[in-house]
Amino acid sequence: MIKCPFCNAVYPENTLFCQECGSYLAGTNEQGTDPLVGQTIAEVNQTAGDNTGFVTLTLAFDSGSRIELPLSKEIVLGRLDAGRAVFPDIDLTNEQGMEMGVSRRHARVVRRGSQVFVEDLNSLNGTFLNATRLAPELPYPVKDGDQVQLGKLKLTIHLK
Repeated sequence: MIKCPFCNAVYPENTLFCQECGSYLAGTNEQGTDPLVGQTIAEVNQTAGDNTGFVTLTLAFDSGSRIELPLSKEIVLGRLDAGRAVFPDIDLTNEQGMEMGVSRRHARVVRRGSQVFVEDLNSLNGTFLNATRLAPELPYPVKDGDQVQLGKLKLTIHLK
């Protein structure tokens, strides 16, 4: 039996997540992977001949808050739902995500070479780029200052 370290609920062996609080239940024989070893973003950019220097994504919300992230991997925007094991990279719950119609896994931002893309992940209320609705699962290029709308939640993308 496995006991949740947070809420003390008890589950059979090989259970991955607590149904009560959504916590990850690491088994008694903790398994993991080795850390990835590779090039830094600057080294990749230099190797690829990328002169744009886009390494940071800043999301600026109408509320005045900002989130700054490295563009080293894809970034999933959405709402946290631990009970259903949904953990987006950026949790928009505090930006009134639920009230504004943001899905749990709403959109993705990814960098490919010198270009940054936004992609709708089959969200219920849609993703808009500069007021144009995006077709699901197709990447659309974005540039500094573009406005993205997730459901009714508006934000501006800044690239550095």
